[in-house]
Amino acid sequence: MKRIAWLTLLCLSGCGTQAPDPPAATRSYSPHPVQRMTPRAAEVTPQPLSTPSATPKIVIRETPKPQPTAPKVVLVLPSPDRSQSKDLGGPDDPSSAASWRTFAEKCVKQKAFAQASQAYAREAAIYRKKGDPEAAIVEQLKSDRYRTQIELFYWRPSDDPVRPLERLEPAQGCMVGAFIDRDDTLEKHLFGPQMHGDIPQFNDLTGKRHASFFTYLSLQREFPRPWADYVREQGAIPHLAWEPSNLAQVTPQLMETFVDALVDYNGPVIVRFASEMNGDWTRYHDNPARYRQVFRELYQAMRRAPKAALMWCPNAMPADNIDEFYPGDDACDWVGVNFYSVLYLDNDPKRPGDWIHPIDLLNSVYSKYAKRKPIAIGEYAASHQSKLDPTPKIDFARIKMAQLYESLPLLYQGVKLVSWYDCDNITKARSERQLNNFRLTDQPEIVDDYKRWVSSPWYLGAGQSSASRQAHPFPQHLPGSVEVQPWVRSYEPNPQIFLRLDGRLLHVQQLPQGGRFRLPSLKSGKHKLEVLVYEPSGRFVEKRAYSYTLD
Repeated sequence: MKRIAWLTLLCLSGCGTQAPDPPAATRSYSPHPVQRMTPRAAEVTPQPLSTPSATPKIVIRETPKPQPTAPKVVLVLPSPDRSQSKDLGGPDDPSSAASWRTFAEKCVKQKAFAQASQAYAREAAIYRKKGDPEAAIVEQLKSDRYRTQIELFYWRPSDDPVRPLERLEPAQGCMVGAFIDRDDTLEKHLFGPQMHGDIPQFNDLTGKRHASFFTYLSLQREFPRPWADYVREQGAIPHLAWEPSNLAQVTPQLMETFVDALVDYNGPVIVRFASEMNGDWTRYHDNPARYRQVFRELYQAMRRAPKAALMWCPNAMPADNIDEFYPGDDACDWVGVNFYSVLYLDNDPKRPGDWIHPIDLLNSVYSKYAKRKPIAIGEYAASHQSKLDPTPKIDFARIKMAQLYESLPLLYQGVKLVSWYDCDNITKARSERQLNNFRLTDQPEIVDDYKRWVSSPWYLGAGQSSASRQAHPFPQHLPGSVEVQPWVRSYEPNPQIFLRLDGRLLHVQQLPQGGRFRLPSLKSGKHKLEVLVYEPSGRFVEKRAYSYTLD
């Protein structure tokens, strides 16, 4: 079966290009004039009349120094909010995929990005119809690259779950997890044969008591009870990436011994067994039927450990063979997916990876399984340094992190766990994977952004079983003032986003910054809230209006 090499290697954590520095949002400052105070002369305090001959006493009273008032921020649009459409005609042959691709490339050169997105989508549809899903995936990614999508959400108390919960699944919200064993910033602890990172120190650095920590466990090793006890003492759930060298090693006796240890531990554990099986870099890739059989046998064995959950976790790419390995809804508790944002595809400097949005790597698994199972992002990280270029690309990591962690609470509420892979692979990984630095604590700007994103009430820490508030699509009726949050995906990785209410600009934000904004109190009746998108250069991109009634 063919494979898309550059997509496949996204999972191998090895790529790098620099995203542009995000310029500051366009603002006009109109400070209030500072009223100047004239110091008064020294005041003479007269003596009482009974002592007229006394020398007058001089009292000096200091006049307070004027304090500057805070500037009044006046928001101004960078340019008129009018689209600049161009008549570029169309493809020479509408039935030809190649013709649509040529037309799409023409649109890109003319900066007609909306038309380019539509043209690439038409090309992808032709490949899909012809039975070439891999070519369709590539061209659809190009379409998504140039598409601008605007959504608006508001926050309210969380709803009840829409289906029965699986083992260890929170009712609402997304648990934050991490792999920290190879972060040299952290102190280390030896548990059994392996060193592990200091959890309280990591939690302090990130401002969040994480809900889960994962480690890698070869099939031959025993259940790491000392480390699991340590994780549980921090209020977190141990997450084991349990990896066989091949399926022949996975015998019934080995399964029973492992499950006996889970039963004896008697605490919550997530077991991610034989992940990334859809990639040909794993040794258990060549026999999907045998893989499904072994996975189902492990699932049945683990029913004896009611506090342990079994996760099935492919890699995001290749996507066309994922279903071949799925053991069935009745044979797993969670569905996971691993993916990374890397600077260069296939470690090729001519193929930057900055245009790939993280959700493009999530969509395939999420769209297939989220309605049936809780989804976990078993491993994710955004590189800020490539082996090809030692210069840190901090903005790339910040923007990719923002794109993912902003999207999950709004568009992917079925994702119930996301784990950051905190490791410098350039120095810590196997030789074939020494391509990217994903260490979260390496740059203060990156860890500060992470701290801010996971502080959202949607992201659950240690001991939290559900989020109290939840984002919903913006409604046609509102009961009063609410917190709103825009979400924009565009060909610009960090566009400026303005909110305009009844003709008055209220708010502007730009990734890697973002978040919720409370609407001002208004009179009852009809109102219009608009989301306007601009390039960092000030060129208008697109807008979307939301009409609503305030009760």
